[in-house]
Amino acid sequence: MASTRRERHRDRDGGWRRDDVQEAPATDRVFRIADAERQAIADSLRFIDDARRTLEQQQNPDNREIIRELRASADRIFDVVNGLEEIAAREEREP
Repeated sequence: MASTRRERHRDRDGGWRRDDVQEAPATDRVFRIADAERQAIADSLRFIDDARRTLEQQQNPDNREIIRELRASADRIFDVVNGLEEIAAREEREP
């Protein structure tokens, strides 16, 4: 196949893209979580805890770091969900 020596679209500079701009997330955003979403998160946390317990029962020293990270991850997720609940409760109290 002969080359036309023309510049192809994919060879051009992409220019500005929306994803190129890094904006800081707003800190005053409020999120609501539905009961179904909360239940899905609770199920995921149970899955994480079950996996952690299974690894702990194996008593393999190589799993210590994984167990620590599973516990820390579950704790962080739980804290975030509790924070969302507080936001909703605070809004409901304020007229």
